[in-house]
Amino acid sequence: MLVGDGLTALFWEDRWLHGQSIRELAPLLYLCIPKNRRKVRTVAEGIAGNAWARDIRGVVGLQEIGQYLRTWQLVARINLSSEPDKLIWKWTANGIYSARSCYMATFHGSLTCHSWQLIWKRWAPPKVKFFHWLADLDRCWTAARLARRGLPHHTRCLLCDQEPETIRHLLISCSFARQAWHETLSWLHLPAPLPMHDASIQDWWSRARNATPAPLRKTLRSVALLVPWMIWKHRNACVFDHIPPSLSELLDRIQEEIRCWARAGDKGLRVALPPTWDVH
Repeated sequence: MLVGDGLTALFWEDRWLHGQSIRELAPLLYLCIPKNRRKVRTVAEGIAGNAWARDIRGVVGLQEIGQYLRTWQLVARINLSSEPDKLIWKWTANGIYSARSCYMATFHGSLTCHSWQLIWKRWAPPKVKFFHWLADLDRCWTAARLARRGLPHHTRCLLCDQEPETIRHLLISCSFARQAWHETLSWLHLPAPLPMHDASIQDWWSRARNATPAPLRKTLRSVALLVPWMIWKHRNACVFDHIPPSLSELLDRIQEEIRCWARAGDKGLRVALPPTWDVH
């Protein structure tokens, strides 16, 4: 708010003191002002005869007195003019509102999440994208998450029977899962390295993409989505159907799922499949 004649700007609510409001500059003093005065006292009324000081009610301590003196000094330096008060939009250089600047302001302070490129940008079944979104947020019901909720859970990963089951362990670090990764990447002739034990799917994909020839990068992206999904389904079959982990069965299902994705329109997987495979 750019103060002119002070007839529109509210003394206690608006940001008229060097771009800040009394609430921000003197929060304890602000709490001493009755609510019915905060919403009606204009800057012009408050400055006239220092009427703003008479709005203060209740018990005033040392901190409130300190904020009162600071506010008095700031207000004393303000000179009103004959120009009307003017609203300033702080998200543009010229202070004028625009829909674009308002939209961009909604992202102020947000963090850029690069995983959206892997999860949402390309083709994949919606349920697979949703699974990866949950996995990225650590919202899949692994044994570790069940334990945090005090629910019954397996003490160790059902696939490797070696370590506690977290989503990162299950999809990346598990020795059973790493065999599935190795066999799938080899079968599709992808030169990408295996995911590192401490990496996320998104981190691995970002690094592996640079080591993959351009014609196979779409294939790599599809594999980065498909393999974790199939590992998760195999794990669920072990939990709910009580079947023993089987690498050969998982690899068969991965290959069949790759064929289904290729038939459904995944161009990256079509490029990498053996010519003898019918995907039409």
